[in-house]
Amino acid sequence: MFRHILIQGDPLSRGESYGAQASDLIDRAIDIYQRSFAEKGHSWEDVIRIGESFADRIEAFDAAMHKELKGIALGANRRLGEIVALNARTELLYGAGSGVPEDGCEALSGEGCTGAIALPGATQSGHLIHGQNWDWREESADITIILEIEPDTGPKIMTLVEAGTLARCGFNDAGLAVTGNFLKGLAEFGRDGIPAPFIRRKVLTADSFHDAMAAVIRTKRSFSINVMVSHGQGEAVNFETTPEKLFWLRAENDLIVHANHFVTQGAIAAYQDMALHVTPDSLYRDVRVRRRLEARHGQLTVDDFKDAFADDWGAPFGVCRSPAEGPGGDSAATLASVIMDVTAREMLVAAKPYEGAHYNSYTLPEQRHERAAAS
Repeated sequence: MFRHILIQGDPLSRGESYGAQASDLIDRAIDIYQRSFAEKGHSWEDVIRIGESFADRIEAFDAAMHKELKGIALGANRRLGEIVALNARTELLYGAGSGVPEDGCEALSGEGCTGAIALPGATQSGHLIHGQNWDWREESADITIILEIEPDTGPKIMTLVEAGTLARCGFNDAGLAVTGNFLKGLAEFGRDGIPAPFIRRKVLTADSFHDAMAAVIRTKRSFSINVMVSHGQGEAVNFETTPEKLFWLRAENDLIVHANHFVTQGAIAAYQDMALHVTPDSLYRDVRVRRRLEARHGQLTVDDFKDAFADDWGAPFGVCRSPAEGPGGDSAATLASVIMDVTAREMLVAAKPYEGAHYNSYTLPEQRHERAAAS
């Protein structure tokens, strides 16, 4: 069970609260990534310097996020560049801003993820269900938290994050949800843009599907990423993005399923898919999840998502991945399974599901009050 942290108020105040409540985990996160950067030849001072340069970019992108980052640094007694580096770890670890790493795509070792969305026409309840298995370095499970955000303005948010970061997957009380999957084209290194956690947080600060999509479409990206965005009233879209271009997928038979390879024809034609060098299992993970969900079309429930995400065929490289080394040598696994009933504003999370998935429920204040009144 991941630690659940609530932060409230203006950006600086909630950042300080976040940093103080998660300071021990932020320290551990910095230890983990400091070692990772060192293995790739980056001194921690160099990382902080690059992080500080990203901070200026973040302030221009969203001043409130920049203030929250400053607050996290203050609350955790760390430097701003360190907190930014945690949020930009993909860009820094894999070359953006520092040239092409000598080990190229082989440096990418643990990233994965399999995501799925079922529109109301496919579900028993008529609700939209949106979920993901998050695959990453095994040691990061110990620095993962559930972050609940009650800002002074804007929607309330529930998101799963690594300590010190602003967003990974989650939902808000305006009925929006987001998940992200790793993608990798060729020759992406050294691009200027906004790291993925800030794009996902921008989606979660939106109060309309229009603005959530615009957060992905209009933001200059520093690295490729797949972004799945949904609304509880029955809309969803999948964006395959690179620093240069953006491609989109809509639901087929009321379902969207995506793993870690490009599937839009435009992207396949335009890019050499380097993520498959690291996760060739991506080519069957999405198929297996879609097959299980389609078999229950019209009757799909959260339990069907649990079943699909528990699939360990091809172990250790299954939809539910048990710990195994990747090409870069890091041990990776499915750190969390996340299933959101976006219509009901509820997120179910299982930590380390390869050990046997036990899902805990997370709701925002309005839903908690409604449930208390009903009981």
